[in-house]
Amino acid sequence: MISFFLGLLIIFGCSENKKKKQEATRWKFSKEIPLENISPIGIVAEGNFLWLSDVDKNRIVKIDLDGKIIEFFDGFQRPMHIAIQEDKIYVPEYISDTVKIIEKGIVSTLELKENADAIAGIAVDVNTFAVADFYNHRIILEQEDKVTILGKEGHNDGELYYPTDVAIKNDLIYVADAYNNRAQVFDLKGNYVRMIGLNENIKVATGLKVTDTQVIIADFEGNRILIYDLNGNLLQIISDKFNQPTDIEIVSNTMYVINYNGSSISVFNK
Repeated sequence: MISFFLGLLIIFGCSENKKKKQEATRWKFSKEIPLENISPIGIVAEGNFLWLSDVDKNRIVKIDLDGKIIEFFDGFQRPMHIAIQEDKIYVPEYISDTVKIIEKGIVSTLELKENADAIAGIAVDVNTFAVADFYNHRIILEQEDKVTILGKEGHNDGELYYPTDVAIKNDLIYVADAYNNRAQVFDLKGNYVRMIGLNENIKVATGLKVTDTQVIIADFEGNRILIYDLNGNLLQIISDKFNQPTDIEIVSNTMYVINYNGSSISVFNK
């Protein structure tokens, strides 16, 4: 009888620990940061500041955590989902089909080896670049002198339909497959690995963020953020704090989600 009750205690304790662990990994709304005269598409963090692509004013702005503009660079041609590596901000231009680099106040151009048609997003990992080639329905992956094409137009596994964002993590390429309403994962050779989000009725998978443990997708038309583990298992859906979310950034245990139509940033904590 004693061993029976000990067994119940062990089971109950394990269940409670599992529940606490699950709660610790869930995102909870903290606050909203208003943005003045900014129509954001992409976001990256640099220390205690955030960089945003302001698509309507064709500029890149640096703001503090209260939403105040610290500095900006204009003259871009529809800047989209940006990336950061060390002190360089990589800016894909949807209109000019090029990528610009902001470094120490100087703007230069990244020379790509493959021509694109409307670059919607970029990911950078040391000397590896991945760009979302929107109208060509593909991802261009450049590794030093090697160019690999990921995907082609279509709706099957490994095929893309207007990709808008891309991320590199642990030698895998994650793609926001916008109008296929899902995310897809490829390896560095261009092979299809897995699908994420196919069963959640995503309307437009506009942006994504990949961490060590999670894949987070912005559903632009669905006004939702969907959180998955790295294997594509759904962990959480947040649906009542957004106005056309386009991109996500995470710093430690804080998540920033930008709202294009709402001109604001929704902030969450674990």
